[in-house]
Amino acid sequence: MSNCAKFKMNWTVILKLFYTISASLFGAIAILLSFVTFEEIGITSIICKFLIFLTLLGLSFIISSISVVFFFKKNRIWSKGKNKVYASYGDLLKYAFKIKEKKRKIIVIPVNDAFDTIVEVGGEKTKNPLVTPKSIHGEWVTRICKELDINPKELSNRIQKNLKLNGFTPAEVISNKIKTRGNLESYPIGTVAVIDGNEYTTFYLLVISKFNENNNARSSKRAITDAVDDLIEFYDKNGQGYPLFMPLMGTGSSRANITHVQSLRLIKSCILTSEEKINGSMNIIVFNGDRDKVSIFK
Repeated sequence: MSNCAKFKMNWTVILKLFYTISASLFGAIAILLSFVTFEEIGITSIICKFLIFLTLLGLSFIISSISVVFFFKKNRIWSKGKNKVYASYGDLLKYAFKIKEKKRKIIVIPVNDAFDTIVEVGGEKTKNPLVTPKSIHGEWVTRICKELDINPKELSNRIQKNLKLNGFTPAEVISNKIKTRGNLESYPIGTVAVIDGNEYTTFYLLVISKFNENNNARSSKRAITDAVDDLIEFYDKNGQGYPLFMPLMGTGSSRANITHVQSLRLIKSCILTSEEKINGSMNIIVFNGDRDKVSIFK
């Protein structure tokens, strides 16, 4: 990750902070000069005064740049009372499975329409892997099975039971000629299955992609928008005010073909359009490794 790229990505934010810091600094100096002048402390040269001015400007800019590039990791997008929306840099799954974390939270995991739990790598005997291990979906399946001490089939059964509990029904049944393994029942975009992790973590499995005739899970901007809208509705009814954390969606294996910037903008737009339904805090997590691809401050 290039610090130069992060600097360029957040140039406007750095400038805003620079203006704030420099204005505060010069304001403080103006107050001090009302008690003691430059001449009284021995600074009489115009050149010295000008150099002090430039030094303070440079210091303000350096502080602004370092703060944004290296330290700022969270940006409040919207707030109303206790209800808030944030964008942050971090690692969603690392936080989700953090052993020492003792605060109740909800973690959103984007999944395909069949809620598959078969994680596999394509190779000689595997065509079109159902869930790639490098995706959030795949990494979650591996970690949750280990944490709950269950196998993928048992996890799949728990997901199906919860879908029935919440009254969700499949939109269609995928032909086993098209899909030769995994679950065949296809659920609509925006369907949410709930799985409990440890005593402090609940996972919302959110459908954002559907299998096509080539057995590939695919999504789109429209699908991501619909999924986020349905997620907000579900969170409003079931979240009980607990903080919700979600990743950027559509930038990876879901094949929605949208950039990180577009994904963040789309999710923010969906949330702010439905701000009256936000009951708690919603947090959009941008993976640390993507800091040079999208700014959370825009």
